[in-house]
Amino acid sequence: MAACGFSSIVVRRARLSDLESIYRIEVECFGEDAFPKSYIRWFIEENSFITLVALLDDKIIGFIAGLLEVFMGRRAGHVYSIDVKPEYRGRGVGSRLLEAIEDELRRCGAEICYLEARVDNVVALNLYFKHDYRIIERLKNYYGFGRDGVRLIKNLVIE
Repeated sequence: MAACGFSSIVVRRARLSDLESIYRIEVECFGEDAFPKSYIRWFIEENSFITLVALLDDKIIGFIAGLLEVFMGRRAGHVYSIDVKPEYRGRGVGSRLLEAIEDELRRCGAEICYLEARVDNVVALNLYFKHDYRIIERLKNYYGFGRDGVRLIKNLVIE
């Protein structure tokens, strides 16, 4: 499972024992906008969620959480959070996590995948554009007053 120079990166399902590590990464990445620990627990424990962790030398360096639901009348994956520890960014970890959850969502019958990002989060937006996501709407004040977001979507069905 190689990714951009990390020959020993492993992606697996998150376990409850990963909760503290995942929550620390969420806070490190999103600060005051981080999901509460109770939400992260829910992402791990709820069967309808797909929560994956990226490990390097048995250390969690990132995670992604998504839910299978219906969006725009289609079976869809909704990515709630994707976080990579800052010191591991730009090395393909985010791409690896995004590809892994898309594979899981396809196996579960998802036709599309969607997610939200802040309009000023250029790094995240570039990751999503690289993986063929496109913006479908602007979300006024989505992240709080004066902090707009965008919703992006990707077709998971090979045509």
